Amino acid sequence: MKFLSLSCIFFALASVTPPLLAQDISTGSSFISSSNDFASPRTNNTASASNFGVALDENYILKPSDVIQVSVFQELDLEKQVRIEADGTVSLPLVKKVKVSDFTVSEAQDLITQLYNRDFLVDPQISVLVVSFSPKIIRVLGSVNRPGVIEMPPDREMTLTEAIANANGISRLGNAKSITIKRVDKLGKTEQYQVNFNKILINKDAKDMIIKEGDTIWVPERII
Repeated sequence: MKFLSLSCIFFALASVTPPLLAQDISTGSSFISSSNDFASPRTNNTASASNFGVALDENYILKPSDVIQVSVFQELDLEKQVRIEADGTVSLPLVKKVKVSDFTVSEAQDLITQLYNRDFLVDPQISVLVVSFSPKIIRVLGSVNRPGVIEMPPDREMTLTEAIANANGISRLGNAKSITIKRVDKLGKTEQYQVNFNKILINKDAKDMIIKEGDTIWVPERII
């Protein structure tokens, strides 16, 4: 009986052991070389499902191809689910076209409320929910176990560690000490950054890299 009890205790402890990838990595940017500093994108809380859409942090920034649902309290005929067009606008009953791209969810809700309140309704109660997100992708290529396109989380940042993990890690021949990240900004300017990924993983003071939409991550082979 004593042997069985110890076995049960061992099994219970093993079942709650956190996975390796759950360990925290605190970082410093001294291992990232570039002519320009990185500007971290806005951070948003994790989305949660709802019956009508996705409940988001009010600072989530809307963009083309996002699908939103606009609801007006006690005005069911004004409720509409619509995709944001390439020009950043949506067409809504009565108020017609409204530009919401580059607005936060909260800002878009305030703007639509003002438009209805100005000419059509008295003190309208309006909610804006995101039903689906436009895809945000990056590419992880070279000596990784599963190269290709990776979809980023819609409502939060992605780190280099997470991107590499989504590519099933660096291959046996990959050179983790010299990863290249290629980035094109909104003006079409291309920048490249060299990152020593080993130091991000090993050094407790190293800062993880924030990956941005459209980045291409290249892992070269080791020179043997």
